[in-house]
Amino acid sequence: MLEALRGLATAALLAAATVYFLAWRFGESRRLAHIYSLGFSDPVLSYWSAFLMQIDSKRYIQKQWERVPPGTKWVKLPGFIRWYVLPFGTEEFQALTRASDDIVSSTEAVNEYLHARHTLRNDIIGDGIQVPLINTELTRSLGELVPEVNEEALAALDEMFPLQGNEWKSFLVSPALLQIFAKVANRVLVGLPLCRDASYIKTNVDFAVNVIVMSFVLCATPPPLRDLVDRLVSPIPKKFERIRGYLQPIIDARRAEKEKLGAEYEPHPDMLSWLIDLAEQHGRDDRDIILRMMSTNFGVIHTASMNFQHAFYSLLSMPQYMEELRAEVVQCIDEHGWSKTAVDNMKLMDGFIKESQRLNIIGIIIGNRIATKDCTLAGVFIPKGTMLTANVVEAHNSRDFWGSTVDEFDPYRYIRMEKETGKKLGIVTTSANSLSFGLGRHSCPGRFFAAQELKLLMAHLLLDYEMKFDKKEQSRPKDVWFGMSCMPNPNTRVLLRKRVKA
Repeated sequence: MLEALRGLATAALLAAATVYFLAWRFGESRRLAHIYSLGFSDPVLSYWSAFLMQIDSKRYIQKQWERVPPGTKWVKLPGFIRWYVLPFGTEEFQALTRASDDIVSSTEAVNEYLHARHTLRNDIIGDGIQVPLINTELTRSLGELVPEVNEEALAALDEMFPLQGNEWKSFLVSPALLQIFAKVANRVLVGLPLCRDASYIKTNVDFAVNVIVMSFVLCATPPPLRDLVDRLVSPIPKKFERIRGYLQPIIDARRAEKEKLGAEYEPHPDMLSWLIDLAEQHGRDDRDIILRMMSTNFGVIHTASMNFQHAFYSLLSMPQYMEELRAEVVQCIDEHGWSKTAVDNMKLMDGFIKESQRLNIIGIIIGNRIATKDCTLAGVFIPKGTMLTANVVEAHNSRDFWGSTVDEFDPYRYIRMEKETGKKLGIVTTSANSLSFGLGRHSCPGRFFAAQELKLLMAHLLLDYEMKFDKKEQSRPKDVWFGMSCMPNPNTRVLLRKRVKA
């Protein structure tokens, strides 16, 4: 019996040694040994660091960042699947943002962490030819689109927050705001009447959830089995067929209208029309159009909704700013009507939302890129396949940059900084210390539209509603963290009633 136990113990030790050797020999830890670790660098013990990081990722990265020795250029953050390499200083950050796409690829990063070849069909639409449309056509059309976005915002608010008389009514705001943002965004993406079709909106919202869930499923699946698992369990193909059922008749009708009217045809001012034209220019089929529309919906709905919820909860927890913001909205609308100029002139609103983005982040890292070849960035060797990213926590909480009031919520912060520096620092401005919309030339292309949405919806809530948390304490609800990601508390209820205007 004793000999058998000794044999089992020896076999276990040999197995553990073999696993350790294989992890050291073929894993990332050995290739990245020259980069400082935020936690254990050992290929096995690093999993303990990854576990601790998952429990409280924001506090973990803050504490570990403080321990980094002076002169360090890059650091690595442990994950269960891989290491994340982050620039530690300004020079390294600039090297990352300026590196060409053939050296560090954001597309490859998306393909990995979202398994986009399966979930978003990046094998078909991964060329990103629709991105310039968002940068040019959508941004250029913002002024013309304000009346439509404004109309849709009012309709969506009335639908999701139905009120009668002067009574307070309680609402679970997270799902309501998600629906509102989906409707408003789709007014610009597909137009009326489809943007108000509850089933179409739900399908797009569900699709975004499916993408996230399937990315986790495929991440846990051995690579040789991913195609099979995707075919067997993914709900995404059915979502595509449903969405095609909505979009294909519109695509066919617009083509028929264009053929009938010829030179007199006036394109519909929405993303769908731009995608139809893009497909014709590049010789793509209608499947391509629908996939790009689904991908765009995935990108615009959830992020904007979470940013708005954060700002909304901040406003409710600091009601002293309500009257100042409301007065600014009234002044801008009185002078310019519901127009782009009015929205642009809401400087305090801009600063309030941007300050919320600074302090209430939706994740500790952002701007993922994968090194597509061995390279040297800011004097440090980066092996092919390394995931590079940026530290949002440090960028948004750096005492060296933001000063002694870094921990305070100050909506006037950016107005003062603009006066002192002469530089624009609005919501859409990105920099090494403002990463809510990404970094470098791959910053979110839809951030100008998103900013317009956020400010218009906040303006209407301020003008048309009285608001407070549906609880005795009016403090901000605690955010919910999932590993490295954060979301506003989804169980928050808010009391609303129609505001009696003077």
